Amino acid sequence: MDSSRKHLRYSCSGSADLTDGSNGRCWGHLGDISLGGFYVSTFGPWPIHTEVRFKLSVEGKEICGVGEVATSHPGVGMAVLFQELSNDHQKALEEVIVALQKAGDDQSSIGLQV
Repeated sequence: MDSSRKHLRYSCSGSADLTDGSNGRCWGHLGDISLGGFYVSTFGPWPIHTEVRFKLSVEGKEICGVGEVATSHPGVGMAVLFQELSNDHQKALEEVIVALQKAGDDQSSIGLQV
């Protein structure tokens, strides 16, 4: 386990709609989410350090904010770290994490942290 990761990640099912500063757009499926960020499966991920605006739909909640691409795997997907979330979207994120914890009774956890 990478000790630089701060938050437990949870497998989830949801969608992500992202835009970058040059009006590029990307859609994909959420693979996991944590209090620190998320992983989106997409064929054409953006380069590391790209700033993105995102809208996530997961567990009946919508989470919007600004993030930064942390890892990029061509043909697979990318990890995005949260940079800016409003108080309302932070609360929605926390509610999603609690729901995933309860739903899986820790079976949702994939044992990794981000």
